[in-house]
Amino acid sequence: MKQSKIFRTLLILVLVVLALYYLYPTVRVSMLNKELEARLTAISDQSGVKLDILEDEIFRFDLDPARHIRNAENLSEDSRQALIDEITALRGTFYSHYSDVMGGSIKLGLDLKGGMHLVLEVNFVDLMDRLAKNRDADFAEITDSVRTRLYNDPTLSFEGVVLEEFKKRDIKMARYFGDPRQSDQEIIRNLREQAEEAVNLTLTKLRNRVDEFGVAEPSITKQGSRRIVVELPGVQDPDRARSLIGRTALLEFKLLASNEISAEVIRDIDTHLAKELKKESGEKKGAESTGDSNSDSADKAIEKPETDKDESMASEDSTKEEESSRLEEMFAEEGLTDTTSAFDEEHPFSSQLNVYRNQILVTANNRNRVESYLARESVRRLIPPEYEFLWGHKLIEGRGPENYWNLYLLRERAELTGSALADAQVNIGSGAQDPTQAGAAIVNLTMKRDGARKFSRITGNNTGEFLAIVLDDKVHMAPQIRNKIPNGQAIIEGSESIEEASDLAIVLRAGALPAPVEIIEERTVGPSLGADSIRAGTLSAIVGLVLVIIFMAFYYRASGLIADLALVLNIVFLMAVLAGFGFTLTLPGIAGIILTIGMAVDANVLIFERIREELETGKTVWNAINAGFGRAFVTIMDANITTLIAGLVLYQFGTGPIRGFALTLMIGIVASMFTALVVSRALFDWITSRWSLKKLSI
Repeated sequence: MKQSKIFRTLLILVLVVLALYYLYPTVRVSMLNKELEARLTAISDQSGVKLDILEDEIFRFDLDPARHIRNAENLSEDSRQALIDEITALRGTFYSHYSDVMGGSIKLGLDLKGGMHLVLEVNFVDLMDRLAKNRDADFAEITDSVRTRLYNDPTLSFEGVVLEEFKKRDIKMARYFGDPRQSDQEIIRNLREQAEEAVNLTLTKLRNRVDEFGVAEPSITKQGSRRIVVELPGVQDPDRARSLIGRTALLEFKLLASNEISAEVIRDIDTHLAKELKKESGEKKGAESTGDSNSDSADKAIEKPETDKDESMASEDSTKEEESSRLEEMFAEEGLTDTTSAFDEEHPFSSQLNVYRNQILVTANNRNRVESYLARESVRRLIPPEYEFLWGHKLIEGRGPENYWNLYLLRERAELTGSALADAQVNIGSGAQDPTQAGAAIVNLTMKRDGARKFSRITGNNTGEFLAIVLDDKVHMAPQIRNKIPNGQAIIEGSESIEEASDLAIVLRAGALPAPVEIIEERTVGPSLGADSIRAGTLSAIVGLVLVIIFMAFYYRASGLIADLALVLNIVFLMAVLAGFGFTLTLPGIAGIILTIGMAVDANVLIFERIREELETGKTVWNAINAGFGRAFVTIMDANITTLIAGLVLYQFGTGPIRGFALTLMIGIVASMFTALVVSRALFDWITSRWSLKKLSI
């Protein structure tokens, strides 16, 4: 008996010490936050820079908050330097200590810390398009219809809509998917499995990306059949996070079309568009004119004989040859050729283009027009099926007032994809190949063994050609293959900052998403709103705790004080578990803590009422306490275990706020059972063994 009491006492002491140890970082972070606010307030008062700007930028290392101090006009040189030194100290030694302590503190959820809430939807229609074979006009019509129906009613089943659209047109799905002997049901079952696999794989890859992005305690969960909810607490750069998460990261290496093919395609588009635009212009004028009959007569009067037509066709062929030769010369030239003045309305497409060192450049003002031309169905048919036009990934600043976009004609089939990639790392360019990239951030790509072998063969067979590095259908660069590359090494240049290059490396390492994802809902919670929630939740918990303590002390007197001490330990244990195991505290979690405060004394109430009954029967204090704890034990276990089961179910099947509530509720239940049955009993045993009580204050 004595040994069990000693063991129980040691257990309580060890747990209290551990709880205080795990809670220390949280207390320290709170103290450091107050110190940080005081130091930033002092900087703001002296410099005139707004406090919220300093708070937002002080630990954003892609920005320089000291620039506000340097630009302040009301400061002396000494004051300015002192404030800059203070900012440097905060971003140096203070931040180092702060981040170390922060790692062991209680993690705060999105609703308390601020951050981003995103709902993503995996694009099953694009996935189906990628999986299909022999795509044609009928298939394009089906995918457009499926996309429209799912957009108008997101609750519809993807597989059901696809099946309906194929049946409506009496087309077998085996025409585009699977084996010709398979039924529609078998194919749709395979599509469903691949769609589910795509969502699960997307979930995994997004987690990998977010983990490397460095967000503390992100929440990434599946919602329904094709949606994913992403919560990123404490994110200070929403644009960067949005780009990182939404990027498909489909990496492809594609060869550029030769000068001859590019010139021929541009010439064909020019010839076709000239006729089509003239026809459209003529129809428009004809609709506005009132003299249609006179116009018809004039057309008949100037109709050429057959011999003239033959001569005209011969002349047209000659013109095409001359035009093709001129375009090829433009591609071969080493200077910028502004074709806007060289081509007139007979060349509506090429007049929008400039050619520079084998590149097609389009001014920023002309991009919309070029896109509208390329979007025409009749123009798309002129582009050989094995080629495609793609834009560069960013705007190029020109030497003059104009800025340019790169436009590339590439082979549609990728020579190599991101699946061959083994690693992607950020480095600083030396400028050995391109002096303009000296000191700039670059991404070094390393291929797997099979990928390196393919890359070696590709570069060896296409020396002198241009190989484009394409990411998500945007060309990042298209360097010339000067010689064979046997080691499977490549680089991606053109990143504007270390952060951009780092994000690119992250998505490449994590791998491409199996299907595009679209952000269909986005919410940003500000840090100030989170701070208000913390204050309101903390105040509620304190008020609830004080009221329960007062009630227990008033109703059960000295025994009530024992219950109050057990209640305080219950809260300490609960918070220590959150900190020690790295759980996230949310606003619903605070609600769970407040509920725990109310429920924590339930067990004590059952025990105390039972002790009162035993005392009324004439038992001694020690016997009454022993009987009270023993006979209330079963009732306490029954009530708490059933609540614990409910909490487990909520945590397993709930999402977001419900899981936060269930987590603190379950921890609180276990802690309250321990404090009521072990801590309270130990205190009663210590009191009765130290003093021979004839009466118990209860």
